[in-house]
Amino acid sequence: MSIKPAIFLPELLRHLFKRPVTVKYPFEKEPVPKDFRGNVVFDPPKCIGCMICVNDCPAEAIEIIRVSETEKKFKMLLHNDRCIHCAQCVDSCPTKAYHMDSEYEIAAFSRRHLKIEYK
Repeated sequence: MSIKPAIFLPELLRHLFKRPVTVKYPFEKEPVPKDFRGNVVFDPPKCIGCMICVNDCPAEAIEIIRVSETEKKFKMLLHNDRCIHCAQCVDSCPTKAYHMDSEYEIAAFSRRHLKIEYK
């Protein structure tokens, strides 16, 4: 079975004068889509400590710890190595203490560096 080069000629000519589809990534970044789900961002003053987000998280990536018993202050630990960026915590929070940012470059050399602590 031999391949005839004339079959590929129209395809070759069609793509010869087109711009490349690829992007020079580290130097040129594409804008993220409008509904992109990046990292979870926590706003501690809005938190009432209901723990719905902890119970609803399918990846068990959220820990909420009460900082002060007298004042309603909480800190949140987000384990980005476990987080699946499903935004369930954002949807289930009654006070809207969570939102998703547009960050997508979260690689790290160690799992310890992926843990984010919000105070």
